[in-house]
Amino acid sequence: MVSSGEASIEYGSGGRYPRFFSKMDGKTVAVLSDLNTHPLALPLEAELGRRGVRVKEVLFDDSDLLPREGECAFALEQSRGCDYVLAVGSGTLNDMAKSVATRLGIPSGVMATAASMDGYLSKGAALMRNGFKVTDPVNAPSDVLLDPDIIRRAPRDMTAAGFGDIVGKYTCLADWQLAHLLRNEEIHEGAYERMLQARDTCMDAYPGLVEGKGEAVDRLMRALLAAGQAMAMCGNSRPASGSEHHMSHFLEMDFARRGERIPMHGFKVGVGTLVSLEIYRYIRSHDLDLPYKAGIDGIAAGLPEAEQVRAWLKGMGCPVRFSEMGVRKETMEEMLEKAYTVRDRYTVLTLAHEFGLTAQMKPLLMERYW
Repeated sequence: MVSSGEASIEYGSGGRYPRFFSKMDGKTVAVLSDLNTHPLALPLEAELGRRGVRVKEVLFDDSDLLPREGECAFALEQSRGCDYVLAVGSGTLNDMAKSVATRLGIPSGVMATAASMDGYLSKGAALMRNGFKVTDPVNAPSDVLLDPDIIRRAPRDMTAAGFGDIVGKYTCLADWQLAHLLRNEEIHEGAYERMLQARDTCMDAYPGLVEGKGEAVDRLMRALLAAGQAMAMCGNSRPASGSEHHMSHFLEMDFARRGERIPMHGFKVGVGTLVSLEIYRYIRSHDLDLPYKAGIDGIAAGLPEAEQVRAWLKGMGCPVRFSEMGVRKETMEEMLEKAYTVRDRYTVLTLAHEFGLTAQMKPLLMERYW
């Protein structure tokens, strides 16, 4: 058992987490799962029941679950009267469990099923409301349950998506520096360093990730958890989310409005990272009349080349163009113009909009990344 801020991380196997089970004595636990994760929830539910814990199974008859109003309302109603909400899954189920538990005033936890995203430990829940992607402030989970065998056996594309999320930490940290330079936004040094070290440790394991080695997947999972820790440290998602995430959120809303299947978050973040890197490179390589140009160039100089990141993503089997994920050409064009509005957060997309660079760069970005 490892303490991590407000959450405790417990490693177990075969659905056995003795420290967590002891905390659940005498409680009623709502266990949220979907068609993908229900088989993994069953041993956990059985062990809880064997120990006398009352289990309320909340099963979504869906293999492509979205955190929309109806689904969240269902989870909320099913969890009433329970003492604890436990998600068995990754992004959507984790966010729904945190949201439901916060609204009911009870703790939540998650049994992670894949190294696919960085929100396990965060104090935000990404939900769909009126067709828009919103992030609600929620209580961090009190427990994260990890079975390394389950994480290592997760579908390859989910692990690749987690890698895409980590690649995005290059541009999100650069965006934080940019906001500090141009808007005097405070940088939480502890959170910044936590994310930086976790990103670099994960990238050191890249060759093993490509080969699917278990130890490398473990490093990726630890980096994703560290992102949640960093977000909890500074109280918002700035250490883990910048321009690359704003593009991903914009596209998620577009797919949802069209009623189409949403590509994995980390895949969209990965290509968004390539776009952001291209913008930084454009600024650095052109004689532009920008405030603090030398400082911006210094930030850009610390970033990897887009071609290198593209090779990393391809090596993991991630898409490297938005068209590979079904994004329409006109949607990407609109994304380049409007994604900076998705969050009230200064990023390189905001800078490009303010100084008229978006129109200059659009043909190049469309050619390379659509």
